[in-house]
Amino acid sequence: MSFDPFQSYSPRHRSYDEAVSADGELRAIWKSLSRDLQSLGSAELQRRWEQAQQQVTRDGFTFNPYDADGTVSRPWVLDAIPLLLKEAEWKEVEEGLAQRATLFDLILKDLFGAQDLIREKHLPPETFFAHPCYYPAYHKLEQRSKCFLHLYAADLARSPDGAWWVVSDRTRAPFGLGYVLENRILTSRLLPKAFREMNVQRLASFFITFKESLRVLATRSQENPRVAIWSKGPQSKAYFEDAYLARYLGYQLVEGGDLAVRENRVMLKTLGGLVPIEVIYRRQEDDDCDPVELNSSSMSGVAGLLEVIRSNNVALANPLGSRLVESPLFMAFLPSLCEQLLGEQLKIPSIATWWCGEEKEKKYVLDHLTELIIRPAYRTVDSKPLQPSKMTKQELNDLKAKIRANPSYYVGQETVERSTTPVWNDQKLVSWSLALRSFLVRNGDSYSALPGGLARVAKDGELLDQNTTTGERSQDVWIVSDDPIHEVTLLAPKDQVIKLRRGRADLPSRVADNLFWLGRSIEQAESTSRLLRTLLLSVTGEEGFLAEQQALLRTLVELGQIAPDYVIPELNTGLPGLDKMLPEAIFDTKLPKSLRSAIRESFRLVSAVRDRVSVDAWRILHRVELSSKTPIKDLADVVEFLDRVILDLMAFSGLAAESMTRTQGWRFLELGRRVERAWQTSMLLKSCLTGELGEEHSVLETVLEVADSIMTYRSRYLATVQIVPVIDLLLMDDTNPRSVIFQLQEICKHVDNLPRDEDQAHMNVEQRMALSIYNAVRLNEIHELCITSSDGHRDALDKLLKRITDQLPKLADTMSSRFLIHAGLPRHFGAKFPNPSSIMDGAP
Repeated sequence: MSFDPFQSYSPRHRSYDEAVSADGELRAIWKSLSRDLQSLGSAELQRRWEQAQQQVTRDGFTFNPYDADGTVSRPWVLDAIPLLLKEAEWKEVEEGLAQRATLFDLILKDLFGAQDLIREKHLPPETFFAHPCYYPAYHKLEQRSKCFLHLYAADLARSPDGAWWVVSDRTRAPFGLGYVLENRILTSRLLPKAFREMNVQRLASFFITFKESLRVLATRSQENPRVAIWSKGPQSKAYFEDAYLARYLGYQLVEGGDLAVRENRVMLKTLGGLVPIEVIYRRQEDDDCDPVELNSSSMSGVAGLLEVIRSNNVALANPLGSRLVESPLFMAFLPSLCEQLLGEQLKIPSIATWWCGEEKEKKYVLDHLTELIIRPAYRTVDSKPLQPSKMTKQELNDLKAKIRANPSYYVGQETVERSTTPVWNDQKLVSWSLALRSFLVRNGDSYSALPGGLARVAKDGELLDQNTTTGERSQDVWIVSDDPIHEVTLLAPKDQVIKLRRGRADLPSRVADNLFWLGRSIEQAESTSRLLRTLLLSVTGEEGFLAEQQALLRTLVELGQIAPDYVIPELNTGLPGLDKMLPEAIFDTKLPKSLRSAIRESFRLVSAVRDRVSVDAWRILHRVELSSKTPIKDLADVVEFLDRVILDLMAFSGLAAESMTRTQGWRFLELGRRVERAWQTSMLLKSCLTGELGEEHSVLETVLEVADSIMTYRSRYLATVQIVPVIDLLLMDDTNPRSVIFQLQEICKHVDNLPRDEDQAHMNVEQRMALSIYNAVRLNEIHELCITSSDGHRDALDKLLKRITDQLPKLADTMSSRFLIHAGLPRHFGAKFPNPSSIMDGAP
């Protein structure tokens, strides 16, 4: 039976439908797509859509890059069907929105300049000075380009007669461009034939213009200025997009702590010193940018930034204060302002808006309250509009009282009857409500629109009224041309000469800090997984409570993974059995040293440096993170889980070894791994081999298994397991990549290659510390270390291992204080379970 995708499609009554006309005919632009869907068939389309959703999951395509608060990230659900719009129609939309962006630019110029609009009473003073986010410091920040709006976005809705209306304006740092790119990549893969044949306009031309608009803002080095994307950080819902855009555009991703003002310039703090930034594409709130002159409680701003802007030594896009005009109350004045400033009418109208700060408008809102929606007049955060039509009588009276008490704080707006568009749901096309965000960028004296947009769809149109994170799904937007499309690319022109280089020293200290602790966390997770796997295999074996189990339990206690009661015979009566306790300890999110905590910390850190690691590397840790979220109780399933974790973490290490260029970023990742592996192996040896062994053969084999060195040992010594060759292999064999001395050797090499003063003749402190630990191991005699005292203890070995485990944290803190101190206080490790005050949450 042939598949007709639109056979059962039923548009909603009274709404404009994007695909089907009022007389029930499929619009011409949709016929080609309909034929392609028909050739695919329902089952194949469903399979491709599910495949695309799996790709979304693998890419971590969500609003929260990681679950910092333990809540579940809200996934981004991409629909299988794109929104189709004709090029001729889109040209009209672009023209109308370009006029609107130009108008906002002129309004901002006036409000932060001569203020003729207020003086001549075209705008009430309250629209500007009463805004909760207004600061007098925004004045006199005019940039060399004299442009107040570089990037603008408009949220659109189509009325029942097919006309477009602007529902809201975004003039600060419009959200969504990264998601537009990801939508395009996935949808073009999902429907490649239709995408090629329908002459869909490409998005790259917009981003070329965007990059050029930022380049011309630079006051210096205009040929190749240093441009940074200033992100709020991983805790922001926009961090995925920030990292995505930084990678796509080739810009530096920075946070507030990465920047400082020196010599009236904005500087990037790097391992190689301070590097000037010419242009900043900011994603921060306006008032959080400078704690000196704006919000004094801001923890993410750059002190002294406004003074640098006044001196024209850095350019911001969008300039500070631009957010003020995206407040809904401005919509009430835009028609008259357009005639005043441009001498013409708005080409795309706003939805009807009444500001209650004027008596006539307030009366109209109160008289027609149930026919309108009510919003705050000043946008500070995106909030759901109030719907008086759904309120009780008492709620209506309360709302009226609030409006009368503070009328200037409210606007009334007409309700939006949105158009509908086809959505793939339950293996058929259904009609859902549509919201569309369009983006425009400054291009010379005008604005150019993105040939596409961010479409959101939902069964209930009211879900679309709040912000771009509401709605049930998103759709790619195809602007379909009648003519063939010319390919465009962001790559440099063929005739452009690029200066060759082998590396750059402008690695931000925060990034180096995160990479260092990423290496530590990954190695902690791998070592813990090997330890737990070996213990669980012993527990599920045929024999009972063996000596190797006691040794491994001691190690878990020393590492802070389980309570000490399990290794104290007088206290372990009545405790849950190991088969119940171990799975619970593995997935315990409240225990900072648990495997689950190490995995979560690894994923947090790799997400914080997402623009610095490969997509494949990020996906590996994302997969580990997803697999560890659900606790497992069955021991066999737990062992299988640990097998997968070890394999994935080894794959990550392999990618880092084979794919990362040998820059300082790679070096700090390696330093973290080597420091942690040396410490973990030393703790294993100290817990298992410094005391009386009991069943020596089984304990030694268990330690070799945990240290991933059993095959190496057997290839050398066959089945004979003795203490001296075991300790030699794991402690002093510099050919064994799992030995302590191998890690110390690598640490010395990396420390020698860290940035330093070229005129410095002597070793610095971290070099001396690393070499001291290395020599302490190298200069010992293996047989002397293995000598047992009368009580069965190996005192010399214990003393050496204690020195290593004490000195490695000090070395890590020394490197942090020298290179990474601005990223936060030094993190410590190695505290035992009973002393949680000495364990920093999430630190390895």
